[in-house]
Amino acid sequence: MSLTSGNRETKKQPSRSYSPRREPADWTSVEAEAIRHAISAVGSIGGALRFGYSRDGGAYAVGVYGLESQPYTDYLRPGDDVQEYLEQLAEAATLAGPRTHGKPKP
Repeated sequence: MSLTSGNRETKKQPSRSYSPRREPADWTSVEAEAIRHAISAVGSIGGALRFGYSRDGGAYAVGVYGLESQPYTDYLRPGDDVQEYLEQLAEAATLAGPRTHGKPKP
């Protein structure tokens, strides 16, 4: 058996565990006030948000900096409640409280 050919013909393809994309991710469809509030809340604790899309454009991507010990990116499908996610993000930042010079307030 060749290393390059393997068992490609006999290998079962993995099944997808998600439903196919029905609508594209589009930040213009998200309530602007929810975006503004999330930016304001996370910024008030010295953090930042990055808004974008997954590589294939099928999901929203939100990079979060300063809310946890390490930056992270959350991916949301177009069918997800993006506005609710942003409200929860703002609430988490509000509960975290303001920070001074990148360090938690004593």
